[in-house]
This record gives sequence, C-alpha cells and structure tokens, in this order.
Amino acid sequence: MLNREIYQLDPQQNRLENNGVAEVKDDQSAQALKTLRYELQTFVCDGEYQAGLDKILSAYLRNLGSQHEQPGVWISGFFGSGKSHLAKMLRALWTNQPFNDGVSARDIADLPPEVKDHFKELSSAANRHGGLHAASGTLGSGANNNVRLALLNIVFKSAGLPEQYHQARFVLWLKKQGIFDQVKAKVETAGDSWDDELEDLYVSRSIAGALLEVDSTLGNDVKEVRQLLREQYPNVQDVTNQQMVDAIYDALAKEGQFPLSLVVLDEVQQYVGSDTDKAHQVQEVVETCCKHSIFQNKLLFVATGQSALSGMPNLQRLLGRFQIPIQLSDTDVESVIRKVILQKKASAKPQLEQVLQSHLGEISRQLRGTKIEHHQDDEKVMLADYPLLPVRRRFWERVLRIVDTTGTVSQLRNQLKVIHEAAQATADLPLGHVVPADFIYNQIAVNLLQTGVISKEIAETIGRLSAGDADDKLKSRILGLVLLIGKLPSDPTADCGVRATADMLADLLIDDLNNGKDSIRTSVPKLLQALADEGLVMPMQTSIGTEFRLQTQESAQWYDTLRQEEADLRGNMQRIENIRVDLLHKELRRQVAQVRLTQGKCNEPRQVIPCFDSELPKDAKEKVYAWVQDGWSIDEKSFLADARSRQPGEPTIFVFVPARNRSELTSAIIAENAAHATLEKRGIPNTDAGKDARSAMETRYRDAQKQVQALLREIFDGVQVLQAGGNEVDGNTIADRVETAAKASLIRLYRDFDAADHNGWGKVYDRASKEGGQNALEALSYSGDAEQQPVCAAIKRYIGVSKKGNEIREHFLAAPYGWPQDAIDGGLAILMATGILIAYDNRNNPVTATTLDRKQITQTSFKPESITIRPVDLIKIRGVLSSSGIDCQPGEEASKLPLLAEKGRDLAKRAGGEAPLPKTPDSRIFDELARHSGNAQLKHVLDELDAIKQAVKEWADIAQRIEARRGDWALLKNLLDLGRGLSFHAAIQTEVGAIVSHRSLLDDPNPVSGLVQQLVNKLRDAIQFHVQAYQDRYAECLAQLQADSHWQQLSEQQQSDILGKRKLLTLAKPALNDAVAIIDSLNDVSLEQWTDRTESLASKFDNARMEAVQLLQPKLQRISLPRKTFETEADVDTWMAEVKQQILDKLNDGPVTF
Repeated sequence: MLNREIYQLDPQQNRLENNGVAEVKDDQSAQALKTLRYELQTFVCDGEYQAGLDKILSAYLRNLGSQHEQPGVWISGFFGSGKSHLAKMLRALWTNQPFNDGVSARDIADLPPEVKDHFKELSSAANRHGGLHAASGTLGSGANNNVRLALLNIVFKSAGLPEQYHQARFVLWLKKQGIFDQVKAKVETAGDSWDDELEDLYVSRSIAGALLEVDSTLGNDVKEVRQLLREQYPNVQDVTNQQMVDAIYDALAKEGQFPLSLVVLDEVQQYVGSDTDKAHQVQEVVETCCKHSIFQNKLLFVATGQSALSGMPNLQRLLGRFQIPIQLSDTDVESVIRKVILQKKASAKPQLEQVLQSHLGEISRQLRGTKIEHHQDDEKVMLADYPLLPVRRRFWERVLRIVDTTGTVSQLRNQLKVIHEAAQATADLPLGHVVPADFIYNQIAVNLLQTGVISKEIAETIGRLSAGDADDKLKSRILGLVLLIGKLPSDPTADCGVRATADMLADLLIDDLNNGKDSIRTSVPKLLQALADEGLVMPMQTSIGTEFRLQTQESAQWYDTLRQEEADLRGNMQRIENIRVDLLHKELRRQVAQVRLTQGKCNEPRQVIPCFDSELPKDAKEKVYAWVQDGWSIDEKSFLADARSRQPGEPTIFVFVPARNRSELTSAIIAENAAHATLEKRGIPNTDAGKDARSAMETRYRDAQKQVQALLREIFDGVQVLQAGGNEVDGNTIADRVETAAKASLIRLYRDFDAADHNGWGKVYDRASKEGGQNALEALSYSGDAEQQPVCAAIKRYIGVSKKGNEIREHFLAAPYGWPQDAIDGGLAILMATGILIAYDNRNNPVTATTLDRKQITQTSFKPESITIRPVDLIKIRGVLSSSGIDCQPGEEASKLPLLAEKGRDLAKRAGGEAPLPKTPDSRIFDELARHSGNAQLKHVLDELDAIKQAVKEWADIAQRIEARRGDWALLKNLLDLGRGLSFHAAIQTEVGAIVSHRSLLDDPNPVSGLVQQLVNKLRDAIQFHVQAYQDRYAECLAQLQADSHWQQLSEQQQSDILGKRKLLTLAKPALNDAVAIIDSLNDVSLEQWTDRTESLASKFDNARMEAVQLLQPKLQRISLPRKTFETEADVDTWMAEVKQQILDKLNDGPVTF
C-alpha cells in the first residue's frame, strides 16, 4: 500500500487553494470566491473555533434589542493560530455568502448543531431588522493611518461604494436623489469608465456634463458644476465622529432600517503596535459606534491580534471595548492540519496502526534524553500525524520559531503548506516511509538566505551536494540538519537538548521505517568524518560526546583560541587546583547553610560553622564546627583514624570529601574555563558567521558547566560525615547528615542546657518587669522560692559579690550552658523583683526590676541584697503609699516606691517657688528614696515613715493654697500695670513690693484682695472721668454742627450717613462692673487714647461740615491758609492781603472755604 492510499484526500490531487493564507477582506472576484469555498469546505469548527463562534453569536443575539451595547470581540493567538481564518469564516457565515451554483456558505461548512442554531436565529432576527451585512479589512491598508477614514473605507467597500470618503458621499447623494443610474449611464454612454471618472471627480467633464443634463439647476456650465463638486465634496484628511456615524448609517441603512452588521478588523495589534495614539483612536472609534443610538445595538466589532488584550500595556486600554476574548492555541492548529491534510481513511487505519506499532521501538528511541523525546501520549496522535512523527513535529516547531527573523515562517499558514508538501513528497512511497526532519530545510532555505540566517556560501554548498550521488545527497541532508540544530537556543530555559551528534542526526534522517535504518546509522558517522576532512564541519568534544558544527573561517579562529586557552590552563595546574577547591568549598558551604539548627523545646537557634583549615580552631570545644577534609590533601584512612581518636564528648563534626573522578573533573574544569576565557577574549562578533561561532562556544561552555556539576554531584554523593569518636552519620544529603550530627554535638556541647529549656522565660521577664516578682515564675509552672529555681540559683552563685550584665550573659550563653538569653534576663529580673539582687547602672544609679532596660543589661552591675524586710514592715510601707494616694497591692511595694519618690519631688516643686510664693521645701528625703533600690529602698521608707507622711500632707496643702491665690496675684499685677502713671499707682506698688519681699502671698487674711479692690475703684473713676469729658466735648461740637446752615439743608438720612462715616454717632458707655470688665475696657481703649479721641472731635465735626457743604456745592474749593509768624501790624496786613488774593483767585472756579 502506498502512502497516498491512506488519505481521505489524495495529497497529489488535494490543493491548498489559499496556500495556507487566510486574508480577511471583501473580495467578490471569481478566484476569491473559489478560495473562500475551499476554506469553508476545510473549516474545522471544533475546539476553540467552535467555542469562539458560539460565544460571539450567543452574546450578540442576547444583547440585540436590549439596553446593553454590543461588546466587541478580540480574537488572539500566536502567529498562524488561525485568527484571520476564524474571522473570515465568521464574516462569510454571517451573511451566508452565496455562490454561483446556488449553494451558500452555511451549506458548505460543516458546523456543529449549536452554531447552526445561532445562525438560524441570526437570520430570523435579520428578517425583522433590515437584513444582514458584513464588512472586513485591515485598518492599515489606507486612509493615511486615520482610523475613522480607514473604517469608512472598509464599510464603503463592503456596500459597493467607492472607498474614498468624498467619492462615497457623492455616490450616496446621487442615490438619495434617485439619479445615480441616469448619471452613470450617461458617463458610460460617452465612452468613459465610471470608476475612472469617479477617481477624477473634480476634473471629470463627463460627470459634470451628465449632472447638468439631469439637473440644469446645478450650474450654468460644466465649469460651475466642477467647482460645486469641489466645494460640496472636498477630499478631507479626517472626519468627525458624528460624520463617521452618519456615513456608516447612510451607506448601510435600507428604507430607514439599519441591518444586523458585522465589522471585522484584521491584525489590529499589528496596526496599533506601540503607538498609544493609535490605540486611543481605535478605542474612540469603536466606542462611538457601539454607543450611538442610531445603530440600535446592531453593530458588532470583531478584531484580531497576536496577544491577549491584558498581555500588553498598549492594548489594555481596549479592554473596555473588546470584552469578549477568543484565545486560539496550538491544539487548534494541530486539529486543522490533521483534518485538512492528514485525515486518514477508516479502512486504512488498521494497517497503518500495525506498521507503526511494529516500529514503535525505533520511533521511541529517537532523540531520547532530550526535552522533545517520545512520550506515551505521542502514541495517541501518532496515526493522525503520520507521515510526520510527533518527535519531528516538535523539532520543526522549535526550528521554525527560532530561525525565523520575520515572524512569518512559524505561522499556521506556513505549517499547513509545509506539511501539505511533505504529504505530497511521501505520497508515492510505500507505507512506512515517514517525513525526515531535514525536509523542513528545503522548505525554508530561501527564506533563511533572504533574511541572512545562513550565508550564501553554506547554501550553495548544501545545494551543490544535493545534486550529487547518494553519499553527497546524504551529506547535503546532514549539513542542513547540523545548520538547523546549531540555530536552536542553548540557554538553560529554552534548551531542548538536541545536539548535532551522529546518533541524533541519524534519528532525524531516517525516512524508511521498514528498511534502511541500519544503513543510515552506519553511514552518518562516516560521512560526518568525511565532511570534517573536507573542512565543512567541525567536531567538538562535549559532555554528551562528539558534537558537530558547521565549519567556517570564523569558527576555526574561535576553535584555535579555545585550544590555546586549554593549553595555558593545563600548564598551570595550581590554578586548576584552586578552582577545584573553590567549587568544593562553595557547595559544602551551601549545604551547611541549609542546616536550620535549633535546640530544645524553646527552639534556641544554633550555628554550625564550616571549617576548611588543615587544623581545628582553638575554640573547637566551645562551638560546633563542621571540619572538612578532602581526598586530594589527606587519604581516607588517615581521616578515619583522626576522627576515631577524638573524645566522644567533643562537638566537632568530621566531613570527608572523596577524591573521585580526579582526571575527569580536571578536564571538565579546563573545558569550562577555557570556553569562558574564549568568550571573553573574542567578544561580541558582528558577522553572522562570528555569531554562529560564539553561539557554538556558548553551548560548549554550558555543556562543560553541566559536566562539572555532574562530576561534583558524584563526588558529593560519596561524602562521609562522622562524629568525634568515629560514629558515621547517615542521611539523604550532606545537609541532612550534618544536621543529624550537629544535633548530637549540641547535646555534647551544652550539657547544662536543659535547666533553662522552657518557652516561658520571656513571660517571666515581662511579669517581673511589669507586675513584680510574686507570681512571675508561674509562667514556668514553678511555685517555689526564686532562690531555689535552678536557673536563678546558678545565676546567683555566679554573681558572687558582684558581676556586670555582659559577664553574666557571656558565661551562661557559652558552653556548657548555652542558655537562651530570655532565661538569663528573666532570671536576673525575677531575682531583682523578689529583692534577692540589687542593680546599679553605669552611673551608679539604682535600677529596679521595673526600670531595667534589656538593652542596658550588659552595662548594669548586679549584687546580692543584704537587707531583710519583714511582712509587717511591708504593711507599714503600703500604709505610707496609700496615705500618699498611691494604690498598692501586696507584692507591689518595691515596684510602687519609685512612684512615691516621684510624687514627693513633684509636691515639693508645687509647694513653693519664686517670690511672692514660699520657698521650695527641701525634698532630700525623696531624693534619697530614689537613689536606693531593692530592700534598701524599702528600709529607707521605714526609717522616714512619719517624715514622709507629714511632708506629703503639708506640701499638698500648700500646693492647693498656691493654686487658689495664683489667680488673685495675676489679676493684681494686671490692674497695677494698667494704672501705671496715675497718682495712686506708687502707693499700691509699695504694698505689692512688700508682699513680694516678705513672700506673704499665702498670708491670712488675703493680702491681695484689698489691693485689687482699690485698683478697681481708682481705675473705674479714671475711666468715667475721661468718658464724661468726651461726651461733653461731643455735645458741644454736635450743637455747633447742627447750627450750621449747610448742615440744616441735609436730610436726616444724609446727616446720619455722614456722622456714621466719620464715626461720630452716639458713644455707648463702657461696662465697668468688675475687675475683668475694667481690664477689658482699658485694653480696648487706654486712658491716653480717651484723651486723643476727645481732642480729635473738633476736627472730625469740621470734616463732617465740609462734607455737607460739598454735597450742597459740588464745586466748593478748600484752601489751606499760609503759615506765618506775626511780629508787627504790617505783617498782619501783608498776610491778610495774601489770603484775600488766594481766595479771589479761586472764586472764578466756585465757592471757597478753608
């Protein structure tokens, strides 16, 4: 059976009418309709294609006739995922595109029932709403990147109108007037082409003449009609949103009804690119159309792009417009290929299945160990993909994505074409012949050459060999594969693991599963050697064996540099040794750093310290060291003997790294560092050949790195971990073994740790520092005396006569204790709170448990307390605290005494002060109390019991009286200041001075109140005197004004306005009922200000009279009399003459006053 006999459609007769390229445009030509028919016949409406159509149509029909606007649709997917194909099928099925033989689009396409039902419902709705219409195209195809005009071009073309806005508006006007057919007929009768004349609208004689014949009112001659057309239908560069909406409606509406309309905008993402302005324009245009009421929710926009809208910042602004996402995937592409090209006959499947199963061993071994190797799921699709094996399909996908620099080769459209031609190439071969992986090279070779991915020299070499004998042909195929594999990415994230080794090349070249497999595998190594001898390929030793690269002059230079670097490294073995040591130490440090070590129930953190010295540190018995030795510096036997000779109680962990793979590791290190040095030395090349050489070197570098890491893993798998004494520790990893050993070492190192191993020590400290020491140890479930608690007892013993906090911490943090710091601090706090210890800061000031700051513990000195306080004494102390207003419960005595000292000092400050207050009392009794701590502080209170009680009582009484007299004194001082300069001021000032000098403010009776009253009376009399003088002068001036003839001519309102303006209205008497009122009155208007006010009344009333004259005689002139000193009568006469002349000079201009 031949391969061609297994297909439903014979590849030799089945043609790809569209070459795998779907173009979304309104083209009704015979060839375009033939292509459309083929695409409908081969349309695979399942998967995302089916889901997409269902989602689009159901949403549109649901929103039709509702208050919700139609949401736009965004179809996205990688290059060639079928976005344009789906959009084109939707457009054809929307209008049910008819064909010449009477068949329509929905009859041709194989659609699922759900999708068919949607289209039936769409047609039913169209019968009620003015029919169906669809428009499609790309925005970037015209209109100078103006989105509104580009959209109108698409719509106009779909409606059979000229694409240009001014031409389309002209044709729409002709149709609206009912003269389109007449005008067009006359133009064509004249022998002109209607379309050509329309292009030359402004200068077309035939159009202008036809218009004149049909309607003579348009102008007197052809010239006038041309001018009218130019003015009425200008060639615009842009239109407004409203003009766009009107044009769409006029173009598509029929008999006042707008049809159910689809607008497909293909490759919108490619049009928008990174241009935010274009993205905004697309958003604005679609939003305007979707929201406009004239379209009645009948207009649907569908756009395509490579990325989902949320995946690119510049497209995110379109999210609000295109709310229905359709995402196409690889699965949809594979479905299309399997159905359109590779679908098998049911009758041929059993025989094909038998052939594939019989050769499953060969198929599954190909590219084994790579990321694209055969896996079990391949067997489910192997029959559907035949003659392309799944492993090779994955190889092609990676090749197409990487070698393509234009972004087009890897598209579905090209995959369809390539696989179709692959099926044709194997069609006349017997069943079992598959497509070799190198077939892809010939399909893309021209593109690779045009885009500069390969050089002309290499392309010509491969082409020359392909025209030779059988060996040359196989060499050509090998070179093609070596080239393609060399282009695959080799960085760790994208590396698929395929290398140009003899085995992998043979895997990809086998094309006959029945025969010839062995001959290919035998021939490939021989021909690779021949190609190497000819200088066409270059063998390189890597971690996976001998790998081949295309040999160029540039790559040879790189290879020479590599060899020189390798030779230099082999001549400097000390450097290699240092690198090896660094690698070992780095990994061991990383392993040890993974150990998260804690001890006990309190999870006290511990540290394992890695040590690589030849001898253990001196403090090895005080810390947990992981002492690392390796087989390069000491033999395993000596290491074991040393570990076993140590005392079993020592905490040191012994780690031995075996010297495995010595020569292999040395070679791998040289290969890695030589490749790295070559990359650094050769730099970044500019030529394509140089870039290929660098890429090859980078691959070699990464492979060498992998080899080094693999060898190190073998070495570290043999690492031994022992405890002192020779006990070996097991575990899955080095970190696990070190952690297990370290836990045992902690027990050896910190023998006395258990005494302080409790989570409650932090609470002990908190309670002791805040609540006192009576119940603090209950946090440890301990109810005995603090002195007997093991931690507290050990701390007290160590303190002896005296110790600083840093000494105490260092002692108990170190071996053999290793206590948590909470336990040490908590023990100190409880011993202080219970009076067993006393403490002083670095200034020798006493510190209590409540004032002890953990940050200052290291600088605090601790001593044992020698004073004993009886329970009856504590009762007396509580009595003192209570009488002082301080609440104190049993057990709180020591913690409350600082409050007593503070209160006594505060009362002393409030019971005296600057004169006239009494002198501040002596507070030494409370200062002394504050200086003591612990039991000494309690003893001081007992010794000064009565004195403390008396001081608190007396000082509180004095402070209360001071507070009461303070206000009287302030009032007296204020009144006295206001009376400064008056006759009574000196006498009262003398009395005030006496109060100050004698500090007699608190005397009884109150020495201040009488003086305040005197001042109030005196100041009230003074204010009343000045107010009366003001009122007398006011009455006198007012009477003079009222007697003035001009004033009498004014109305009462005019008089009132003038007096108000001059602030001459009747004055309200000030309130003088008490001291505060008098102070407020004098602060508002002092006695001096009263005198000034009185003296200014005459001038103010004179100004009021002048204003009255001015109102009556607007031309009244005011002059100033000249100033002069008179000594004789002649001086007076001279002055009078000057004044008279001055008045006479002004009289001609109006009345004069002064």
